[in-house]
Amino acid sequence: MTLNHNGLDEYLQWVNEEAQTAKISSELRFRSPPRDRLRANDRFVRALVTEEAAWSAPAGAQHEFGELTESQLRTVYWEAAERTRTTAVFFGAAGHRTLDEYFAVDSARSEEAALARARGATTPHSPADYLLRTVDRFSSSIGPSQACRRAMSLLAQDWEGLVGEWSRGRTDSILRASDLLRDFYERTELRTPGRHQVEQPPSGARTDSSPVLLTTAEAREFSALYMLGKYPFTTKEYEVAGDLVAMPRLRSALLATHLHFTGASAKPLAKLLSEWGTPRVLLPFTEAFVSRTGADTHLYPNPKLITVLCNNVVPAIAGELIHRGIPAEALDSGAVHAGVVAAKRRHVFDLTIAMFDRFGSPSSGMVRISGFSMRACPALVPFSSFLEMWLPYHFHRYGRR
Repeated sequence: MTLNHNGLDEYLQWVNEEAQTAKISSELRFRSPPRDRLRANDRFVRALVTEEAAWSAPAGAQHEFGELTESQLRTVYWEAAERTRTTAVFFGAAGHRTLDEYFAVDSARSEEAALARARGATTPHSPADYLLRTVDRFSSSIGPSQACRRAMSLLAQDWEGLVGEWSRGRTDSILRASDLLRDFYERTELRTPGRHQVEQPPSGARTDSSPVLLTTAEAREFSALYMLGKYPFTTKEYEVAGDLVAMPRLRSALLATHLHFTGASAKPLAKLLSEWGTPRVLLPFTEAFVSRTGADTHLYPNPKLITVLCNNVVPAIAGELIHRGIPAEALDSGAVHAGVVAAKRRHVFDLTIAMFDRFGSPSSGMVRISGFSMRACPALVPFSSFLEMWLPYHFHRYGRR
């Protein structure tokens, strides 16, 4: 790719070691880049992923772990992960003392549990309350997670029009987010084809002259609620996922696939390091692997990814088994492949979020919503394609032993 060091410098102003994702920067630090900068950052990361990284490897390239027994594989993986333990923890790993602890399935992430938490933590007449009412309205025909995704998608689509309508003819210059979310909720009752469309502003018109405000507490409540869209799996799917994760064969397949991905990424990412001259260019990929500080540029697996897979991909595999009426112990490579495909279809790798910015002085306790953005982990997107190809392969391979 054409080197653009300004692109990296500008990216690092908004996403860096402290604010590791745009989501963290928005929801925890209340600092979001302008829309044009956000798009430029996304283009920069996509260029790193698609032009520099070879996210697949030929069938014979199994690297040094290719013929390891399950016991040897565990040892190789854990020794590699322990070399960068401190760095991995900094980038989200739990810091467990044993490998088995990373194979965790959290049933609290089921859509039923997430919805119950939301109901108990939502303040009446807050922005989150009106979003939850919209989710409930859509849930009459689809599940709550899918309903939340639909609500957030429509809200993002309608936002500029809503702000424009509420700004028109007003004498005060500030809008309350709860008013706009209430209006959005009331309009969804009429949301049938041909009956309702929020009026969109003319091309090039500015709708951000009237800031849309909410308190920091309301912003945290709102962002916690739309996380429901990230939890598409049922309690039953998590129950079966727990049985699957307990299988040594599936554990070995997950470990082998992660090591395979790390090995396949080493050469293209080493090229990135050489061309850019800084390990900070690897920041978008820390969900999957990390490197040690200093002269060592070798990549090591971040075991956080194992837990991510247990909670986001294995439940999708479980869902395929439930749909087919197959018990967990009958899992085969075909169901593994179908589950990975289903995980992508159920949008476990992306989420629409609000873009928050602190308004006024830090002591004001006020936050502005500047818009919405679909976010996806840049490492997990290519990894999902890699996973579709190689997780069934490694699962089948360890079944032959």
